[in-house]
Amino acid sequence: MSKRMKDVSQVRSTEEGVIIEVIDKTVDAEKVKEVVENCQTGKCDCMSEETKAKVTFMDFKIEDGKPVIEIKGEVSEEEIKEAVKKSKKEL
Repeated sequence: MSKRMKDVSQVRSTEEGVIIEVIDKTVDAEKVKEVVENCQTGKCDCMSEETKAKVTFMDFKIEDGKPVIEIKGEVSEEEIKEAVKKSKKEL
């Protein structure tokens, strides 16, 4: 069965923006990194242009052994949850 970001992650607010934490241990971190690279190069279609404009920083990292996508900017948890729902990339 294919998994997508909405199935394997949780979104939480931080002081500087939002973090998407992958909680499914079977997901390959490299695939999550690809999602971030697609977003950084504008190849993703999950965020609206309005949301993209608010993002000042986005990066992939491993935190407590889990893949994490860190997003900084004036974005809300709700906006990012919507983007995660739209993400079509299979992990």
